[in-house]
Amino acid sequence: MKTIADLTSDRVYYRDLEPCDPELPGLNALRHQLGIPAGKLPRKREAEYARVALALAQAAQAQRDGDPLTALLVIGDTENDRLLAEFLNRLPGAPAAYGFIGMDRPVAPEVLEWHGSIASATRWSLLHPWASDLEQRGLDWSRTALLIDIDKTLLGPRGRGDGAIDDARAEGALAVAEEFLGTNMNVPLFRRAYADLCHQEWHHFTLDNQDYVTSTALLIASGVLEYEQLDTDVANGKIMSFAHLLDLVTSNVPASLAALYSDLRTRVAAGDPTPFKQFRRAEFVATINRMADGRLCLCSDLFDLAEDLRLKGALCLATSDKPAESALPTPEQAAAGILPLHRTPARMI
Repeated sequence: MKTIADLTSDRVYYRDLEPCDPELPGLNALRHQLGIPAGKLPRKREAEYARVALALAQAAQAQRDGDPLTALLVIGDTENDRLLAEFLNRLPGAPAAYGFIGMDRPVAPEVLEWHGSIASATRWSLLHPWASDLEQRGLDWSRTALLIDIDKTLLGPRGRGDGAIDDARAEGALAVAEEFLGTNMNVPLFRRAYADLCHQEWHHFTLDNQDYVTSTALLIASGVLEYEQLDTDVANGKIMSFAHLLDLVTSNVPASLAALYSDLRTRVAAGDPTPFKQFRRAEFVATINRMADGRLCLCSDLFDLAEDLRLKGALCLATSDKPAESALPTPEQAAAGILPLHRTPARMI
């Protein structure tokens, strides 16, 4: 059993861009320096995120008294990770950035293909020849930082066990729905609504935000909304956004949901991208339970490579788009012995 922290220590940051290591600066401390307005939370698909990622890596390198970084390696599984590498390369005076975008595609040939400074691969095992290519280009590992994506890359690698991440999220959503609606809840209706709202055709409404998905599915399961009517009203513009939906329904929810939806409405209006805190905490519990019982595993190829490069002097950082509530225990959970996600042991796969 290994942990993410075996590679990174507490050099890990989640959606709020505040490192788990309190000695490192986070977004709030860096806003003025980087010119990021108050209230703005950069996402990985945005150029501002690259500026924060670079500043965090440079601060972590300085923390260990290392020489200035000359290379950044972005390792992930999605288009957002590719964009991060591209944005890093556009920053004036920044270290050279290289990317590896991978997944396991067992029915496809093994292919490692370079597109400029970014490679895509059909096997996670191709990380090793990718790193060898970079070594031949003269990278100094002691002046190199690895920016490792957690979800479906280091943890639950895409094509090799990523379903466990989705299962944990769905289990958390169902658990919190049952908490609010009780055991008489229409479970099949909730499951269907949740699954459908996760589909890409709903992203214009949900913004691919799991808090919005779960909150809307809960309204459907409670009888406040009908799925078909919601579909129609969103399509014809009668419901323009999730915030608009909350404005329309909050006064009509049953007593068991009144406090929740009042809180959701307030948080969404304030710009909180993670308004459904109870859901995210339930997701955290479901995630670490899967890590403990072996259903959710670390990518052995990536872990072994990162450990090898760490021993050669490379700096390892890990990042996730998970909200902190999905990755860090509450004070009560910590007192009961529950560890942060990056310090929770998991087996290798």
